[in-house]
Amino acid sequence: MKLQQLKYLKAIKDNNLNVSAASQSLFTTQPGVSKQVGLLEKELGVRIFERRGKNLSGITPIGERILEQVERMLALEQKIKALANEHLDPSVGTLNIYTTHTIARYLLPNSVSYFTKKYPNINFHLHPTLPLQTKGVISKGHSDFSIVAHDIGADNDLIQLPAYLWTMGLVVPEDHPLADVRKPTLKQLSEYPILSYEPGSTGRQVQDEAFSRAGIHPNYFMTVMDADVIKRYVQLGFGIGIISTLAARDIENTGLTYINLDHLFEPCNAWICFSKDILLQNYMYDFLMSFSPHLTKTLMESVLMQNSSDKVDKLFEGLELPVY
Repeated sequence: MKLQQLKYLKAIKDNNLNVSAASQSLFTTQPGVSKQVGLLEKELGVRIFERRGKNLSGITPIGERILEQVERMLALEQKIKALANEHLDPSVGTLNIYTTHTIARYLLPNSVSYFTKKYPNINFHLHPTLPLQTKGVISKGHSDFSIVAHDIGADNDLIQLPAYLWTMGLVVPEDHPLADVRKPTLKQLSEYPILSYEPGSTGRQVQDEAFSRAGIHPNYFMTVMDADVIKRYVQLGFGIGIISTLAARDIENTGLTYINLDHLFEPCNAWICFSKDILLQNYMYDFLMSFSPHLTKTLMESVLMQNSSDKVDKLFEGLELPVY
């Protein structure tokens, strides 16, 4: 068994069993990849992939279990490399941040500016998060962090830490009947078509719970995760928008009015997520604390020593989070 063979297996899985695409991603040849996979299957005595003619059509049950271990082994390889690289030169490395448009636009600029000036030799990359409906929405690479404003559910491979709390606001056209209402009620909101976040998102869940408690059934005309899209359609007169306060306040020269909704909806949680297999290096600790000041290196080291999410949660009891 060779490490390169394991990389071939993961590449095939990541490319939807397309061996040609997998070979291209690894800058090698398709016959070479197919040959090495066949040799590994022969050595192990099991079929990892189902085949239909010359094409791969699926992953066998034992193949699924093998690939789980392959991904762990390759993550460990990256961890070992990162450990060696930090020892040789702690000023170089890579940091990948996966996040939403709203977070990247309104919350990250200060941290990115601070980080890139302090660590000019660190490769810093911003990536969009995948849609909520996509399976495995959180990246789990050896230098990947996700900052998300929605719950992602239980995942034994991830550490999920509270980053901040966010609130929601209302945007309406300046000539709308609600424009001069300082504290609109849920009943008043429900009298107009609502444009807001998709079902399943944290912001939408908080809204649904509030309307349900009041026995009100609002009319959601449009649901989309991009707050700027929602504001645009509110401008066009399609309804009223309930979005993140960060985005709702950014309405200069738009013809919109912002109205605070803290009296109607509870704050929502936002999270920083990363793989349990990651090797946190000093520049990573620094970035985390620049974005979420409560995530000190001391606290993070305590988090990494815990063996259950309940113990991690206790570390954050009583901790005051930033509110946006």
